[in-house]
Amino acid sequence: MTYMPNLSEDNIVVTFDSITVLYLSTNDVSCSVGTVLPVDSQRSLHGSDTYSISNGVITLPSGYYYLLRCGIGAYSTSTSSLLSYRFYDTSASAYIGRRGWLAWQESPKTTCGDEYAIALIDASSSAQTIDMRIVTQSGTVKLDATSASYQYFNYAGHSRIEIWKWS
Repeated sequence: MTYMPNLSEDNIVVTFDSITVLYLSTNDVSCSVGTVLPVDSQRSLHGSDTYSISNGVITLPSGYYYLLRCGIGAYSTSTSSLLSYRFYDTSASAYIGRRGWLAWQESPKTTCGDEYAIALIDASSSAQTIDMRIVTQSGTVKLDATSASYQYFNYAGHSRIEIWKWS
C-alpha cells in the first residue's frame, strides 16, 4: 500500500508569505567576471512584498527566511561560451549557495545546461544584503539580449531572481 499525502496549501510544510520576481528593465547588458546582475524591477506573484534594490544589491528585511533562485537569460555568438553565476553576501564579502551555469552548444547558439543558482538565507535576526554576480565567463555574452541585431535572441530568455519568503 502506498500513502499519498494531501498536498493542499493547508498541508504543506512551509507556507510562503510571499513570492517576488526581480528582473532587469534594461536589455543587451554586457557582462564579465564580477558583473553584478542589474536587477531593478520587481513583480509580486504571491503576497505584496517589495524589496529595496540599489545597483543590483537587494536588501532582505529581518525576521524571515528566504529561498533565492536565479536564472540567467543570455546570448552569445560563440558555441563554446560558458557562464556561471552565484549569490554574494555583501555584508560578509562571500559567495553563498549553489552556483548556476549556462553553456552554449551548436547552432542556433541557444543555451544548454541551464541551472539555477540557489541560496537559503537566514535573516531571522538581522537584515541581509545580497547580489548576484558573474563568477566565470568565456566568450562574449549579452544578458537579456532582445536587440534584433542578435540572431536567435528570442531563444535567450530573460534573467530573473525569485525571492520566496517565509517566517
